[in-house]
Amino acid sequence: MNVQSETRKNMDKRQQILEATADLIAEQGLHSCPMAMVAKHACCGAGTIYRYFETKEELVQQLFLHLTEVMASHCMAGYDESACIKKRFYSFWGNFYRYMREHPRDRALMEQLSASPAISELQREKALEPMNKALTRLLAEGKSQMLIKDLPDEIITTMTFGSLTMMAKKQQLSPQMFPQAVQAEDLLNLCWDAIKA
Repeated sequence: MNVQSETRKNMDKRQQILEATADLIAEQGLHSCPMAMVAKHACCGAGTIYRYFETKEELVQQLFLHLTEVMASHCMAGYDESACIKKRFYSFWGNFYRYMREHPRDRALMEQLSASPAISELQREKALEPMNKALTRLLAEGKSQMLIKDLPDEIITTMTFGSLTMMAKKQQLSPQMFPQAVQAEDLLNLCWDAIKA
């Protein structure tokens, strides 16, 4: 076996372990997810997991990093820093909402991992840095142009994040509550109206 195929096999196995862990945490919760169960779900031995991750905590941390990288790439897709404030708001948060709605496992996983003591505040900040930088610039420019209310960024982002995440969750868990399709544009209009100056 050549070095390249061995590397690919290792990356595939590592990814397989991450995916199995993601599935189990999203379905059963972090504390109901022992390494033996991860190994079984990943179709590997428990020892194989420890070749890639020294501890369960490291596995959870790497999973969080992977999840935030994927989420950031979705949120930033087509995001144009030179566009007007409203267009940037709709682009970023529209991408975020669609990602949360279309990836229920990742939404549930983000809920679990964001509250996990295995993820330090420093790790959380570092993982979310690309998205936070874009949002910080967006909000600063919006406030300086008097387009966005002069409230702390944390209030604005938490309100928007929470509203869109909860709508995605409700649509996934209780679709009967929404007999007509919920349009992303309508939700973004509500969020924009809540923060615009």
